[in-house]
This record gives sequence, C-alpha cells and structure tokens, in this order.
Amino acid sequence: MKLNTITIPSFDQNQNANPNLTLIHGWGAESRVWEQWAKEKFAPFYTVTLIDLPGFGESPALPNSQNIENDWIQALIEVLPEKTHLLGWSLGGLLAQKIALQFPEKVQSLICLATTPRFTQNDGWQRSISPKIIGDFIQAISIEVSSVLKKFWRLQLQGSENSRGLMKELVQHMSKRNLPKIRPLNQGLILLKDMDNRAQLKTLTMPTLWLLGERDPLIPQDIRLNLVELQPMAQVQIIPGGSHIPFFSQPDETARFILDFLTTNSHL
Repeated sequence: MKLNTITIPSFDQNQNANPNLTLIHGWGAESRVWEQWAKEKFAPFYTVTLIDLPGFGESPALPNSQNIENDWIQALIEVLPEKTHLLGWSLGGLLAQKIALQFPEKVQSLICLATTPRFTQNDGWQRSISPKIIGDFIQAISIEVSSVLKKFWRLQLQGSENSRGLMKELVQHMSKRNLPKIRPLNQGLILLKDMDNRAQLKTLTMPTLWLLGERDPLIPQDIRLNLVELQPMAQVQIIPGGSHIPFFSQPDETARFILDFLTTNSHL
C-alpha cells in the first residue's frame, strides 16, 4: 500500500503546471496540520504535495523490520514527484536529507525546517536532544499514546509568543485527526534516535536552506555553528520568535524565508 498524499494543484496564467514543492511532516503529526498554510502560502506558485509518513495521518503503517530507515525512505520515494523542491520539518527533515543524499536527481532544492542532521546527542554532538528524552518517550508511548502526543505537541510550542493559545489550538486540531498507533510512533522515535546525516552533508550539491526557530525548545539555534562546518554552501536562517512548529507560531515569516529561497533557486 502506498503512503497517503494530498496534492494542491497550481497553474500559472497560461495554464502551465507550476514547479513541484513537496512537504514531509514531523513525528506525531500529519499533513493536515500544515495543509491550510501550504495552500495559502505556496499553492499560488507551486504544485504542492503533502505526504503522510508511514502510520501517520491516512498512511498505512509499515511492518517492523531490521532496516526501518530504508523502508520509510523507499515508501516516500514511491510517492515523491519525479522532480521537486523538498521541504522536511523535524523528523521529516531528517528523511528529506536522506532522500536528497540517495536520490539527488529527484530534488531541485532542499529545505530543512526546525530540524538537524542528527537529533540525539553523542560525544561529538551536544547541541541536540538527550538520548534519555527519546528513551522516555519510547517507554511512555507503550503505556499511553494520547497523553504523550499531547505533551509533545505542547512541548514544541514552548517559549513562543502566545504559547498557551497556540498550544490549545494545536491540541484541538490534532485531537480531531487519526492518532497514530504505537508501532509507527516507535518506528519514528527509533529514526530520531539513530539517524545521522552529518558525514554526508558536504556531498549535497543542490541548494539547501536550514530554517531554525529562535525559540525552538528541541533544536537550539546554536546548531547553525555546526551546520556552517558540515555544509558550508548551505544557507542558514533563524526565524525570530520561531518555535519547533514555526509554520504555526510564525506562519508569515516562515513562508517568506522559504519563498525567498525558492525564488532565488527557481531556475534550477
């Protein structure tokens, strides 16, 4: 079974199809969370495709295997447009990086939103999440899904302006959607714990934008110092006041950074 996609068609004045822009969401979310934002901000200029990750939204879950990363990447590739600008948020950003590394002919440009080449800390990578936090989420998910997801949704907006109002709005939206089951949630957490794209970033040749929230509680903006070393040709921008869900807390500013980048690289 193929992953679920939402396509928002767009045509120029001469009824020619506009370039493709594909969005991959993060852990605990689904495509509907940013559908309206994408429609308003990007559909006038791009044919937008939103992909539900395996087991999230309307997508079927994948069976457990020895290589979850490969299985998820292959499932995404099956529904990815032939040539597209690719935007990945959080876990979706990790996967978008991997797609760009493995299938560069499919990716015109890469936008990494509120994400990182490695989510968990190790001896040489401290500006990231403690492995214990990921482990705690894995343990908690096995006990109760709904409360853990609500905690995570709130966590992502901590520190942003009007965080309480935004948290309430996000929880209300997500509570109306299909909650993912334990298996895909655990698979996503395993990917967040284990995926590491750092060593390969310098091999990327397509234009790349790293877009980070100033007040992101999960990914400190200081990671830009690492990104400059890992991928010197990439652009790195900080969204003033941005949370881990910057399209929710700063929708206009986030879209403007993305559109400026895409416009600059529209000839590719």
